[in-house]
Amino acid sequence: MDRAAELVLKLKSNDYFERQKAAWALVELGEEALDGLLDALKTCEHSHARYKAAWALGKIGDRRAVEPLSRSMIGDPDEAVREWCAAALDEMGSTSAVPALVQALRTDSHKEVRLRASAALSSLGASRAFREILEDESPLVRGMAVTGLSRLKCLEALEEVACRLGDQDREVRRRAAACLGEMAQESSVRYLGVALEDEEPQVREQVLHSLARIRGPEACRLAAGALRDPDERVRLAAVTALGEIGLADPLQALIEVMLGDDHEEIRAWAAWSLGEIRDPRAVGPLKEACASGPEPVRNKAMDSLREVFGLPP
Repeated sequence: MDRAAELVLKLKSNDYFERQKAAWALVELGEEALDGLLDALKTCEHSHARYKAAWALGKIGDRRAVEPLSRSMIGDPDEAVREWCAAALDEMGSTSAVPALVQALRTDSHKEVRLRASAALSSLGASRAFREILEDESPLVRGMAVTGLSRLKCLEALEEVACRLGDQDREVRRRAAACLGEMAQESSVRYLGVALEDEEPQVREQVLHSLARIRGPEACRLAAGALRDPDERVRLAAVTALGEIGLADPLQALIEVMLGDDHEEIRAWAAWSLGEIRDPRAVGPLKEACASGPEPVRNKAMDSLREVFGLPP
């Protein structure tokens, strides 16, 4: 029995450390181990041997393994094997695996396999594949497609992603808002402004995080309007977004929040945002907050006075 065959047999061991040692040894053998690993991936009755074979094939990186790994990713009965096949294809970086990865993303019964397939498609820069499944019947698939385009910062898909702000699924809408923030294009602000009317607070909150990334006068205006949102998480996101945008237009509105909102955390972060705006007109109100505000508000106001304006509180 040659060395590769001996090591492949050890992949069947019930001892984890023996399996791991054998897998690394097979990786070191490289092309010499290819046939044995492919046979183990296809025919071995032990699932732990099959996924170790997939892992080793990914490390070796021989493109002749792409098709067998793709078949096993789609057809193996064990979800761990399918997941490791997707991971191996990710590591190998062959675009010929894209159709199989899309199939796994759309049809596999286990979310972990779908996530691995999505990550591999992102690594391969498969923006066209993600765009083609943006309208898949599964909200999980649509959401992963949006996230994949976000990772790739695919500006060509901006309007297609913006359409997902009207998706029937809340999580898809939230991911679409996040994606537009990652793309950070001023043209996205008009879409995000509409999404600030979304019925779900989680979506409106994400919209504000994205507006903070895009910045500019219109993003500032929209974030200032959200200071009146009925949901405290959304108001908190609006307050911090205004600090990150850094324009002075909402100065008075932030002062009113710092001195009068019902929630201490929102008031405290309004004090932080007033510092980030760096407008000297905020100094007096910040001193007032230091004198009369609750402790969290006092602390943030002191930080702004000391760190931004160089003043003792």
